[in-house]
Amino acid sequence: MTKKILFIRHGKATQEFMPDMERFITEKGIKRTHKHTKKLKEKGIYPDLIISSPAVRAQETAQIIAQNFDYDIDKIEINEHLYFSSEQTIINIIRSLPNNITTVFLVGHNNLWTDLADEFSSEDIWHLRTSGIFGVQFDTENWAEILTAKKSDLVLIN
Repeated sequence: MTKKILFIRHGKATQEFMPDMERFITEKGIKRTHKHTKKLKEKGIYPDLIISSPAVRAQETAQIIAQNFDYDIDKIEINEHLYFSSEQTIINIIRSLPNNITTVFLVGHNNLWTDLADEFSSEDIWHLRTSGIFGVQFDTENWAEILTAKKSDLVLIN
């Protein structure tokens, strides 16, 4: 049994002057998110759970992903800690997931998402682009064991 985490950076956001939490994704961000989601589907990677930052651009990205996977939009969890937090906080969130969840999609922001991708990847990931996705797989049945479980890169769509 394995556990899979996908760190998904929100789609390209507007540069219009507005509060950061209210920035929405652009047409380019929408198209790229659809394109990247299609690649996940082709690889047979589907979410059991989608958790999003509360920022509008992240929630819009999560909703596009949900629609493409026929995942109930109302079941997207919003977690304020996915909006600029520490690596340890995100790791703690992951380690506390219920074990009946196999694959979780986390929709959030840089620089944290690139840092986490770098932390878990066997490669150097210098920059996770908007709509970029890094996935890692752990050989464990228990989310609490991800830091000690054998891990392998699952996917990088950047």
